[in-house]
Amino acid sequence: MKQVSFSLLPRQAGTYKSLVDSSMQSKILRNYILHEYQLPEQLSIINEGDKKGLKLEKFLFDEPTNIRLNELVKYVRKNGYIANRSSLMRHILSQLITNLKKNSTIPPKERAVRPLNFYFKKGTKEVLEQFVSFRNRNAVIERFILEDYKPSDVQHLLDKPKELEQMRIGVDRTAIEKLDEFVENIAQKGVTRTALMRDVVEKIIAKLSNTDTRKLIAETRLQNALFEYEQAFGKDVLREQLYKYVTYDESDPVH
Repeated sequence: MKQVSFSLLPRQAGTYKSLVDSSMQSKILRNYILHEYQLPEQLSIINEGDKKGLKLEKFLFDEPTNIRLNELVKYVRKNGYIANRSSLMRHILSQLITNLKKNSTIPPKERAVRPLNFYFKKGTKEVLEQFVSFRNRNAVIERFILEDYKPSDVQHLLDKPKELEQMRIGVDRTAIEKLDEFVENIAQKGVTRTALMRDVVEKIIAKLSNTDTRKLIAETRLQNALFEYEQAFGKDVLREQLYKYVTYDESDPVH
């Protein structure tokens, strides 16, 4: 844990602290950022509002919460809008305060979540983001595991990709326990939690795209490879190489 500071609206921190016990203020805020908060549809509002009289307030954050906050800021900026950690925190707190006032006797749901690293076939993340936004990714994966997921056949689960990429996913403990239960029931060496998570994401993409996931990933990787080749050697050389692959004689033993 480390202490972090944010420039908040004059009465914002006071309102929040009046709704939450002092021993739980940082914990509930961390939990909300990691598992409840959703960016607004109109990202421009993140930096809107009167910024006069901002007051510096401190909270205790762990590394996953800091990473999540930084990722959210990066997402807003990537989409062409102004944001920093303080402006985002002002919006986060305004939403949390609204929720607390609606349920003044019930704190935000306590969820046992720890973001974990999983390894997928290279290109999976890019394809997943075509159908599930970054801000909804964890929620979509968790809901699918708990409500819909049934493992593929063992042979499919044992098919480990040669080129891997890492994706950080945070879901509730109950979802992880369900995956671990599948691993225990399948009882096959090589069928791990990560293998099942790969299967989960493949099924989500297939469901949302109505297309074979591996085909989409292969096409995405091919497009990226062609683009990189063209950037490095030019369009003419790329065309020449593609022509060789398209027109080669299948009876030629070299091929």
